[in-house]
Amino acid sequence: MYEDFGTILSRGFNSWFRNLNICIPFILNFLINMFTYVLFIGLISVLLFTSSTGSIIDPATLSNKEILSVLWDGFSDNFGLSLFLILGFSLFVIFVHSFFTAGAIGMAKKASETGDAGIFDMLVSSSKNTFRLFLAVLLTTLLLLVGVIFIVPGAFAVGDLSMLIQNPEASVKGVMALGIGFILWTAYIVILNLALSLSSYAIVIDELGPLEALSESFRFFTNNKLDVFLIWIITIGLTTIGGLVNEFVNSGNTLFTLIISLIPIVILQPLTAVLWTRLYMARKGRKLYDPSDLLSYPDNF
Repeated sequence: MYEDFGTILSRGFNSWFRNLNICIPFILNFLINMFTYVLFIGLISVLLFTSSTGSIIDPATLSNKEILSVLWDGFSDNFGLSLFLILGFSLFVIFVHSFFTAGAIGMAKKASETGDAGIFDMLVSSSKNTFRLFLAVLLTTLLLLVGVIFIVPGAFAVGDLSMLIQNPEASVKGVMALGIGFILWTAYIVILNLALSLSSYAIVIDELGPLEALSESFRFFTNNKLDVFLIWIITIGLTTIGGLVNEFVNSGNTLFTLIISLIPIVILQPLTAVLWTRLYMARKGRKLYDPSDLLSYPDNF
């Protein structure tokens, strides 16, 4: 069913409001990630701040210079284990994110098709799509890192920063080249994010493989550039507004501060997931529910 952009926004918002439980996957993802980060920081701190005698060094008794020295020594002495912990926790966080993202998109898909979604839909979608989504996230991350080639010429041109004193003109040119490289890398990241923004939805909605989903997302973007850009802008805008509210609202009430900080997780992420899902399904001609067909809504909705 084709829908114009205004209808997608209107019915997408209605679909989200009717299914506020779509926030559950995002809340669970946040809680598990928080626990994971606390565990990781605890383990890595013990690893890096353990002296050669086996005793734990108290960072509060050290100067900043001494702390940096201890961290470097601890990392150097335990390079293999440190690298294993960083890689292991990173992959675990990505896997958990993939599990709940697949679940949230599955709920958004069901809500877009029938008007209602439940936790069972999250579990079914997660069980079917997590591993493929996990692989797609890894591929996307690698593609983003490829952009580092833009800063390589500038990095070589800068060379040793101590040369800035000996040959300021050459070093300044190198810094300019490095700055241009970072600008190009940023542009590359933005364009790639736009082009691949619907790969997760292609995996869950069309049940594609990782490579197929990336290809389909790029094809969808080339055919619907304006719609994808507008949804992307709305997503960035809502996230920015949520961050600004969280930053500038000063309150001594801990509960109020906590509620404000949960807005992106409880409201913004589920809403944007529903909007992306509806856009993808509408432009692919998939079945979509019309709120005016439901008895609980007036005919002229």
